[in-house]
Amino acid sequence: MIKKNNLDMERIYRQDSRNLFVKLSVLVILLFSTGYIYSQSEAKLLERAYKEKSTTKLKDFFIAWNQDVLPITDVELSTYNDTIQQTYKSFISFYKPHRLDSIGRSEWGNDIYKNVDFLIVQNTVKIYFADKVYYSEQEIEEYIVDEINRRWSDNDSIKAIRFERLKNKDGTINDWYIEWLGPDSYEKRKNRILTDSIMNFRPAVRCDGKIPIFLTKKYDEIINSFLGNNYLPLGTGGIMNPARSKGESEKRKKFLENYVKIFYGHWGGYWQLLSYPEAYSITFDREMKYARIDFGLVYQGGEAFLKNENGVWRLISSKITWIT
Repeated sequence: MIKKNNLDMERIYRQDSRNLFVKLSVLVILLFSTGYIYSQSEAKLLERAYKEKSTTKLKDFFIAWNQDVLPITDVELSTYNDTIQQTYKSFISFYKPHRLDSIGRSEWGNDIYKNVDFLIVQNTVKIYFADKVYYSEQEIEEYIVDEINRRWSDNDSIKAIRFERLKNKDGTINDWYIEWLGPDSYEKRKNRILTDSIMNFRPAVRCDGKIPIFLTKKYDEIINSFLGNNYLPLGTGGIMNPARSKGESEKRKKFLENYVKIFYGHWGGYWQLLSYPEAYSITFDREMKYARIDFGLVYQGGEAFLKNENGVWRLISSKITWIT
C-alpha cells in the first residue's frame, strides 16, 4: 500500500513538473512574441510616418522610443559598485553634444545638434584601469626627452632632429610626438586593464532640454532596416569624399533628420546613428582621481581628461587627435 502511494505521488510530481515546464515554455514564447510584436508595431509606425510624410507620426515614434527605453534611475545606480557609479558620473559630465566646442572643434561645426529634439545616445561603454591616466605638460615633456635619449643614445644626429621637432612654434609639444613617445602613447595604453563593460548603459544625460533615446539592438535594427543601404562609394566625385547615402536612403535620412541628426559611414556600407561624441572607453587611475575618455566625433576622434573634485567630475582638457 505504501509502495502504491509512493508511485501515485511520483506520477503526480512528474505531471506537475510537465505542467510547469509547459507553462514556462508558453510564458517564454509569449514574452518573445510580445517583444516581436512591439518591435513590428514601432517599425510600422515609422514606415507609415514616412509614407504619409507625417512629422507628427515621426515624433510619436521617437517619443515611443524614449518611453520604451528609460534612463537609469538614481535608485538603480545606487545598487552598483563605485567603479560603475563613477563611470556614469564621468560620462554625463563629458557628454555635451550641444556644446561640442568643449571637447575640440568638429569638422562639421559645433552646432550639429542645435536644431534636433532627440539625441541618440550610446548604450554600451568599456571601463579600463591604468596606473596613471593624467600627465602634466611638464611630465609629458620630461618623459619624451628621456625616451629620445634612451632610444637614440648612440646616434646624436637623430637625437638632434627629434629634439628640433619636439615642439611647435608656439612652444607646445607636438601632438604626434605625444602619441608616439609620450607616457600615454598607443603602445603604453595596451597595458590598460579592461575591468568591465556596461551593455545596458542608459545614462541620464542632461543636454539643454533635448530628449535622450538609447540605441539598443532593437532600435538599431529598426532604423537600419528603415534607412536601407543605398550609397555612393568612398571617393565618388573626389578622392577625399567619404561614402554618402543616395536615392531612397538619402530621402529617408532627411526625413528622420526632422528630429535627429545622423551620418552615413565614412567607409561605406553602414550608418553612424549616434549623436556624438561617442565614448569608446573610459580609463580611470587606481585612485579614481582622473579619467581619460577616448571618443569619436563623426569622422574624427580624440581624448578628454576629467578630474574628480569631491565627487564631481570636471573636464580639464580635450583635443581632437585623429581624422579618417
